[in-house]
Amino acid sequence: MSEIKTVVVVEGNYLMQTGLEAMLLELPAVMVVKSFMGDEMNLAGFIRKQQADAIILNPFSLKEDPVAFLRNLEQKGEWIVFGMMEKDAPSNIKSHFSQILYTSDTKFDLQNKIRSALGIDAQSDQQSLLSEREVTILKQVVLGLTNQEIADKLFISVHTVTTHRKNINRKLGIKTVSGLTVYAIMNHMVSMEEVDHSLK
Repeated sequence: MSEIKTVVVVEGNYLMQTGLEAMLLELPAVMVVKSFMGDEMNLAGFIRKQQADAIILNPFSLKEDPVAFLRNLEQKGEWIVFGMMEKDAPSNIKSHFSQILYTSDTKFDLQNKIRSALGIDAQSDQQSLLSEREVTILKQVVLGLTNQEIADKLFISVHTVTTHRKNINRKLGIKTVSGLTVYAIMNHMVSMEEVDHSLK
């Protein structure tokens, strides 16, 4: 299993914060250790206590001056600091971040930027998160097979297929077939052509 990378989120907008947390949960080997709104007293001190590998921070959520806050973080930590902001944010603020995540980025762009910066290899990591049997079953689910069809094809019981599917959903934090399909494509488990062919 890959080493778990820990992330702190600082975002004042509740929907953005929960969206970031949900997106990060879909990344194997990434764990959100704490989320802050940005208006907490002694926020830099709280962040330092987390000893995280990365911080995703919306500088406009901060109660204090963003540049001073970021300088304080730069001096006292060895972490990757992602800025979460609009594309037209001031360049003097953008320059204080290791990486920029734009609010207009797609989920896949955001996840790929985070994976790349944290040194997480998507394909090897998914292989370590899911067992070989789970990967096989996930592929069949994505290709449109029912539980009964998967059971017949793999010579196992429907109950076993159901158990594996529950484990896949739990491990990946993805509950819909469409979400699993996107995950499988992004992690090179199936190709778009295979998925398209299965829909015909």
